[in-house]
Amino acid sequence: MLKRDFFIPHDKLRGTRLEWLITDDTPIESTLFFNLWTSCMGIAVKVLKTNYFKGIVNGDLDPNNYGQLMVQDAYYCFNGQNDYVTGATCADNDDWKVFYNQKADSYAEYNKTYHDDWHIHDIESVTPGDSIKEYAQYEAYVAGSLDSPYLSVVMLPCEYLWNWVANIIDGYTPEDSIYRFWVDWNKGEPNGAIQMAQMLEKHRSEIDEKKAMDIFRKAMEYELKVFTDACQQTNQILTK
Repeated sequence: MLKRDFFIPHDKLRGTRLEWLITDDTPIESTLFFNLWTSCMGIAVKVLKTNYFKGIVNGDLDPNNYGQLMVQDAYYCFNGQNDYVTGATCADNDDWKVFYNQKADSYAEYNKTYHDDWHIHDIESVTPGDSIKEYAQYEAYVAGSLDSPYLSVVMLPCEYLWNWVANIIDGYTPEDSIYRFWVDWNKGEPNGAIQMAQMLEKHRSEIDEKKAMDIFRKAMEYELKVFTDACQQTNQILTK
C-alpha cells in the first residue's frame, strides 16, 4: 500500500518556486508546528489509548471496526483532495498555490488505494458518520474561508498523527499480529507533515498563532472522536 503521508516527491518540486523544500533542514523542534503538536500531546495520547489502537496492538480489533474506519477515512481523503484544490484556487500567494496544487495531486495518488483496494469510487460512495462528516466540513470551511496557511494547520493533525501512533506502537505490536501491516504501512519518517511544517515556518509571519492553535486543537479533537467512534466508545478512553 502507498504510505499515508501525502508527501510531495522531490521531482515534483524541482524547478518550482518550492524547490527549497527539498533541502530545508530547519529543526522541527524550533517550528510553529512543534508548538502546536506539543500543546495537544494530551489529545494524541488519548488517541493512542483508544480501543481501536489497543486492538491494533493486541491483534484483536474487530475487522468490522477496522473496515468501517477505513471507509470513513476514504470519505475524509476524498474531501481532503477537494480542500487542497480549493486552497490552491483561493491561495494568498504563488507559494501556497503551487503547494496546494501539489498536495491535491498527492491525495489523488493516494486515493487510488480506495479505488483499487476498497472499491470505493468517490465521496458519494460513502455514508459518513457524524464525526467524520463534521471534521470534513470544518476542514472545507478553513480551506474556503480562511487565509492560506490555516489549511495546512487544520490538515496537519491527520497527516502527522497516524505516523506518530504507528511509531509509538511499532515495538509493541508482534510481527505475527494480523494488524502488523497497519504499523508497517504508517511508521517511519513523517515526510509529508514535515513539508507542511516547513511551509508554515516559511510563512510564520502571516499566521496568528493563537488562531492556529485553536484550529489545530479542534482538528485533533476530531481525530480523537473519529478513532473513538470506530469502536463505538462513548467519550470513554480506557487505560491498561
